Amino acid sequence: MTAAAAIDVAPEADCGLRERKKRETRKSIHRSALELAFEAGLEALTVDAIAERAGVSARTFFNYYPAKDDAILGADGTDPEPLLTLIAGRPAGEAPRETVLAVAHYRVAALVADPQLWAMRRELTLREPGLGLRFLGIYARADRALVEAILERQRAERALTPDEALGIAVEAYAALGAFRAAIRLHIDGAYGDLPLAEVLDRAFARL
Repeated sequence: MTAAAAIDVAPEADCGLRERKKRETRKSIHRSALELAFEAGLEALTVDAIAERAGVSARTFFNYYPAKDDAILGADGTDPEPLLTLIAGRPAGEAPRETVLAVAHYRVAALVADPQLWAMRRELTLREPGLGLRFLGIYARADRALVEAILERQRAERALTPDEALGIAVEAYAALGAFRAAIRLHIDGAYGDLPLAEVLDRAFARL
């Protein structure tokens, strides 16, 4: 490898290492918040306690999560960058419903990547109904950016009339509603041990 090539590779390697460490820190804070919520209860839980358990400062905590509830919930799959990349890579002319289904499966895969954490989060949201509502609200806040990305992608392919843009937005938001319904019913235990991904497919089949 030439010196020039080494210079090119090193920043990429450093960037990959930094991103991995950030993911590990985020997961450590999330796990610590969940464990402490089970041990001490939601009301007694503090940001300082979460930070101490995770081995970080309170300042570092707030670099990852705005509040203790957000740390408990984790909100996997809401980072906009990979989602926008996913949308950009979807087939040309794809129906908004199918694009949202791909995004929803990405989110579900992120949620259940660690089965233990997902089981803890699911149990806690059942125990604390307010957390369940906030959990869905986190995704709802990210949905506007997703719909805008879908609209921009469609506009890049062809000019849209206001009615066409409205139709795309309605279809996309309806599909995102199916995602939230699947999450809610899965958390509530309506489908027993059926995997969340299968509940999601059933929800989309109803559209």
